[in-house]
Amino acid sequence: MLFRSDRLRALRRELAAARAVPPYVIFSDATLLELAARKPRTLDEFAAIKGVGEKKLADLGQVFLDAINGG
Repeated sequence: MLFRSDRLRALRRELAAARAVPPYVIFSDATLLELAARKPRTLDEFAAIKGVGEKKLADLGQVFLDAINGG
């Protein structure tokens, strides 16, 4: 089964609601599509995605890696 960005959108929506911010503050649609396409397995690979800076990497990287890699 192919990984779909829908899972990442749902996660983004949950995180945004918990933080009371709009979803795009978590990650843009373009970033989610790139994450879904490239399926990073490590934080270093995650950091190479456009739209991921140091703060988002530290704050959200592992959460999204777990969602992408089924952890």
